Amino acid sequence: MAKSIIETLLKTVADVQKKNQASKTEETADPSVFNLIREKLQNLEAKTQESKATRGKSPKSILDLIKKEVAGVRSQNKKDANVATAPKSIFDSILKKIEDKPMRQASTGVKKIVEDFNLDVSKIPSEILQQVQGKYAQDRKVFDQQYAQAIFDLSKQYK
Repeated sequence: MAKSIIETLLKTVADVQKKNQASKTEETADPSVFNLIREKLQNLEAKTQESKATRGKSPKSILDLIKKEVAGVRSQNKKDANVATAPKSIFDSILKKIEDKPMRQASTGVKKIVEDFNLDVSKIPSEILQQVQGKYAQDRKVFDQQYAQAIFDLSKQYK
């Protein structure tokens, strides 16, 4: 699963780079910024595989690890005096793609609840439904983390 997420994000990085180069209104970012993002993403899968065997800490979501890597590249880019700081929109576009999957899952989950319980939401304002969807996404993340921790603890017992 992590591989497909990383492949999708690598494609997104390429797309963002093309859009940035073609933009007439936004400063073109140094290619080294995109290369560094690609390098961090490509190394992430190997890094997570290595750490699975040796870690004693709680499991982390691949999406959280990817966000951390992108934030690290952003910070590194700001500090590097030799490379112009890339426009904020570049990192925002990549982070938005990372957030898309959980939000799609939340949207699908809320729709399923509405259908399963035959709820009429036609009079609820869309902003309120979006808030419900956001809360559902937060709750789902906590729920998934709890299950990941339980499975992780079981896997340690059966080594």
